Amino acid sequence: MVEIQLATLVVSIQAVEKQIEYFEGLLTSETVKDKANIQELLLTFDQASENLKEIYMSRWSEGSNFPKYELLVRDLS
Repeated sequence: MVEIQLATLVVSIQAVEKQIEYFEGLLTSETVKDKANIQELLLTFDQASENLKEIYMSRWSEGSNFPKYELLVRDLS
């Protein structure tokens, strides 16, 4: 199995979180046509987000140059 670096996880987490924000915004749009499809995509990205969170938290350590997970996703808003 390939070892994924924390920097790659950071970029992946941020990309997935931005996509989740985008899909959530679409669901509140009055012009959305295929709500069921967007909800399915959102579920897929939510699951990916949870998987990435688990991996990041298992690899992150106090004193590293990387932020705690909570700070990493909070800074995206």
